[in-house]
Amino acid sequence: MATHVLWQADVADFDVWLKVFQEDKPMREAAGIRDLHIWRDPEQKDHAVALFEITDLERAQNFIESEELAMHHERGGVAHIHTKVLTPV
Repeated sequence: MATHVLWQADVADFDVWLKVFQEDKPMREAAGIRDLHIWRDPEQKDHAVALFEITDLERAQNFIESEELAMHHERGGVAHIHTKVLTPV
């Protein structure tokens, strides 16, 4: 069974973040991360929420800790990231 990650972050500008996020999809897929749902918080216009399916936990962890991802977060104006790993029961 797959592992899922609930990801939340404040972004400087949601539309700019979304463009960068969409451009980075091939990198996530190569790391074993599949986008399931992306939301915009209606009460906080610059707060992004995403649900990912992790198909390869080790590869995904390496990507999440990479300098490359940190640079993409900077480019997308990402701050205050909160993640929650969810495992099936």
